Amino acid sequence: MKITCDIINDLIPLYIDNICTEDSCKLIEEHMKNCKKCNQKLEDMKNPIEYPQMSEQWESKEPFKKIKKKVRIQLILTVIITGCIVGSFMFATQEVGWLHSYFHPKSEATIENEINQTEWSQVKVSNNGYLNFSSIFYKKEMINDANSSGHVAVRILDENRNIILDEIIVDAGESISLKVLEDNMNYIVEVKCKEGRYFLNFI
Repeated sequence: MKITCDIINDLIPLYIDNICTEDSCKLIEEHMKNCKKCNQKLEDMKNPIEYPQMSEQWESKEPFKKIKKKVRIQLILTVIITGCIVGSFMFATQEVGWLHSYFHPKSEATIENEINQTEWSQVKVSNNGYLNFSSIFYKKEMINDANSSGHVAVRILDENRNIILDEIIVDAGESISLKVLEDNMNYIVEVKCKEGRYFLNFI
């Protein structure tokens, strides 16, 4: 019977461990003289490839390192997000007055009369004395404040003293529309009113 490589391969482990019979050893050695393939198989089994292995200590620490890294990233993100929220809140708190003034602009004029006024008198509305709707957020209304002493007669002129709105009576707590006035134009506000204190708001 011809001895095939498959049979020799089955016997090689026994040959390496020195547990095969003397006849089997002779059979294997005789076959090896003429078979390079089985010779290589024998060498490979005698010298198995050793793969590096992690130490038990390293293997036990590796999962914890991954967990610590994940927790560290989450902590950093939490600090950044919290800082942004706190910063935004502080900014909004400090700037709320400015924001309100920007989106809800208002010009004011206060009139204090010691006598009944029968002639038209110009009132100072802003720093330069003129009424100017300089923001698109103005509603273009005039309100005679509810705390005013009573009604007031109002007229509005342009810088050349041309009358734009003629004598309009506005009771305390009431308002009139000024939508006929143009944006970014200076207007003169004149009033006639009785003795007392009056508060005009232009919004």
